[in-house]
Amino acid sequence: MKPLLTISLMTSIIGILILLILSNSLEPKKISIKDISTKDLNQRIETYGTITFIKTYSEFQTIKIKQDNYSITILINQKTNLVKNQTIEVTGKITEYKSSLEIQADKIKIKK
Repeated sequence: MKPLLTISLMTSIIGILILLILSNSLEPKKISIKDISTKDLNQRIETYGTITFIKTYSEFQTIKIKQDNYSITILINQKTNLVKNQTIEVTGKITEYKSSLEIQADKIKIKK
């Protein structure tokens, strides 16, 4: 009976450790715009900034956000009601387009 209890306890502890490790790796890395670089390509990140530019196309939008003196373009695969001078939090994947880094957004939240 004791070996079975020991195996069950060890399996539970290992499972909990695996879940903790996975939960840390699934969270996007919080990063300032100035620190985004090519080493972050294809990584999920989270950042924020104030909208300085919006362009709407038939199927998507591009916006530019600024943080201090640094800016980055955000690609959104849908139309939104975002407006200039709003501060937003963006979660998405770092991509490169025409030698410039941008964020392919999968979540945008307006900061208050």
